[in-house]
Amino acid sequence: MATRAQDIFVEARAYPKVQALVTNKVNLIGFACGMGASNSDCAYGPEVLKQMGLSRVLQDRGVNAKWKCFLKTSIQGLDKQLRIDYLSFQYRILAQAVAKSVRQHERFAVIGGDHSCAIGTWSGAAHQIQKLGPLGLIWIDAHMDSHTFITSHSGALHGMPLACLLGYGDRRLTSILSVGTKIAPQHVCLVGVRSFEAEEAQLLKRLGVKIIFMQEIKQRGLFSALKEALTIVNQGTAGFGLSIDLDSIDPLEAPGVGTPELGGLSSKELLDALKIFPQQRSLLGIEIAELNPTLDQKLITAKLVIKALIAGLVRG
Repeated sequence: MATRAQDIFVEARAYPKVQALVTNKVNLIGFACGMGASNSDCAYGPEVLKQMGLSRVLQDRGVNAKWKCFLKTSIQGLDKQLRIDYLSFQYRILAQAVAKSVRQHERFAVIGGDHSCAIGTWSGAAHQIQKLGPLGLIWIDAHMDSHTFITSHSGALHGMPLACLLGYGDRRLTSILSVGTKIAPQHVCLVGVRSFEAEEAQLLKRLGVKIIFMQEIKQRGLFSALKEALTIVNQGTAGFGLSIDLDSIDPLEAPGVGTPELGGLSSKELLDALKIFPQQRSLLGIEIAELNPTLDQKLITAKLVIKALIAGLVRG
């Protein structure tokens, strides 16, 4: 596949930042879908967090948090093509909900579901701010999620969302709300990667996407890595988002994920580092994905999600 780096390059310059975000108000958007994952039980994650009182917990900490949208998808037995058609429709609904939140100058928190929800989340954010400038994105994940159907070993959509946002993949997935690239490669930073295949690594290398691998984080610390990531996603953009896959955390501390990888981030280091985000005025929203309650132990991972949202959204 030929590189499209020249096609999607956006000149780095000073864009006006998204202004007047209401930082004490958060629109919670649930995307209860596991159809993009090999183990679809992460579809139950948003409902578990809702039942645990996520909105109330944030409200008790001074954030006006309300569930504005809660999408459920549970269709089984579709063949590949019908599944893509159906999911692209669902991603479009999610994108519209996110775009509405940004249009109203209110932060959002998307709760997945599998990480393919990112196709909808960041397509919506990018579409809404495109007249101001590009979108930046910090991607905290054990994996690169940068396959296409041509390169994927499993065919699972949750291994493809970043590639789709960069403009690679099935047209039905790269044309949510608008056709083509949603995020330019120079505006993306991956953090915590420790498991990947050669094909997706080659794509990101060719595009020049910045990747801070887990080995480097162990040497320099997560706080330092996220400060660098913030510099990348704020330069030449109008706003940025934060996408967190729970498998970025070591499974000994976050067992409730479908694709665990040993040697990940410590929950304490992540929660401490996320505290730098509430004060970032150009932060549009946060996405957390891949909570699988059927694999969790005593709600350890679910409780960690709530703590992460508090750290990332509530000013200390």
